[in-house]
Amino acid sequence: MNRIIATAALVALSATAVPADGDEASPTFTHAVFVDGDQSMKSLVEFPDIDVDVDVLVMCNGRASAKGRLQNAKCSSPEDPDLLFTLAVSRVFNSVRVVPATVNGRTEEVDFQFTVAFRKAGESETIEVYPNNQKNVDRLGIDYVSAQRYSPHPFPNRCSGWRRDDLIIEAAIVDTTGRARGDVNVMSSTVGIPNSCKSGLVNQLQDARWIPALYNGQLVDSVWVNPIVLNTLSFKREQTPIE
Repeated sequence: MNRIIATAALVALSATAVPADGDEASPTFTHAVFVDGDQSMKSLVEFPDIDVDVDVLVMCNGRASAKGRLQNAKCSSPEDPDLLFTLAVSRVFNSVRVVPATVNGRTEEVDFQFTVAFRKAGESETIEVYPNNQKNVDRLGIDYVSAQRYSPHPFPNRCSGWRRDDLIIEAAIVDTTGRARGDVNVMSSTVGIPNSCKSGLVNQLQDARWIPALYNGQLVDSVWVNPIVLNTLSFKREQTPIE
């Protein structure tokens, strides 16, 4: 499971996004991002008290609500076995605020992916926050904004009889129209997903809507990866539709 978490994880601006091909009929979008100032992620998170040099990326996935809250977020980092940096991020979740995403001027709740980078070299300590899942940095650099799904996505009813503790990875190429391009993929970290449940998740991804990734003010194709952590406590919540 740790290997899949690391693979998925490796897979400050809020601007009106314009389609790369200039199609004026396409929807207009703004992405969810952290607010600036005292309630920003960068202002609230504190550097752990350590004496050694480090370079740690903490990758997080959650939901940015239409009311500007961060909800149901989970973070992981293969470089943080003692969870010092992961907890430094997660303990401020209730305090941070988010600029809500919009589609055609209407606020939307969206999947929200971000990375917090901790670096220490001697006496110098820095914290940077990036609004992406780090999956496209080779092509788009570190400051792009990840695609953000805004269509409702309750856990499919056909998965209701499956309560195995698991990590499911959803993956898609999201194009500039906000749709999945070509095949989508759903993977399990354990023995596999029942076919009926997997087909429900695949169908949901094929029908999904995203705010496309943003790079230099333009909407671009991107790799989108979403981890779903299932256990006894989270299963019921995963079946609850987005409000």
